[in-house]
Amino acid sequence: MKTLFVSGSDTDVGKTWVVGAIAALLASRGSSVQVVKPVETGVTDSANSDVQGVLNNCSNVLVSGYTLFSYEKPIAPVAAAEAEGQSLNLSSIVERVVELPKADWRIVEGAGSLASPIDSDGADWRDFAEALGVNWTVLVVADRVGAIGQARMLYAYAQTKGLNCGVWLNELQEQDSIARNATHEGVRSSGIPLWATQRFGCRTAELLEEAWL
Repeated sequence: MKTLFVSGSDTDVGKTWVVGAIAALLASRGSSVQVVKPVETGVTDSANSDVQGVLNNCSNVLVSGYTLFSYEKPIAPVAAAEAEGQSLNLSSIVERVVELPKADWRIVEGAGSLASPIDSDGADWRDFAEALGVNWTVLVVADRVGAIGQARMLYAYAQTKGLNCGVWLNELQEQDSIARNATHEGVRSSGIPLWATQRFGCRTAELLEEAWL
């Protein structure tokens, strides 16, 4: 089984949108795909969960999904758990993921940014990816002016744990071609692997490097 971990530079950069695009692509090639959201906050109804959104959009029997820890308050994972009198820690999250049934591909989506703590001791999603031993980490950055700096910081942070990672630029608002092309070239010229770009409103992406898939 191959494992992808999808994280990003911030919350609301389109991680779930990217997960849906990857899951649909892999399923279209005949692979069984398991989508996992280890921790989700701000959701009171499972019908509105990120995983259910991916399943609704994929509509493919080869795609299954799991949400492992869910909390009502739309705040940081550790704080959301504490608000419900619970504790959250890295080892328990990893254990729950490992216990899931196998598939050809497992796509795990983090909550918030790569640096968001998921343990009261300060461990974050970067530590999670290392502990789980994921094959690849997809770093989602909003495709807009400012994305070059965000990509550089995010990639450098991921590299401190030696993660095999690349950037996926997701366009949240329509841009003109000059701004878009400048961002893409700026990321590449920084020596950062640019794995894919996804245009505003598109459920599919342009894969610029496909060897990791």
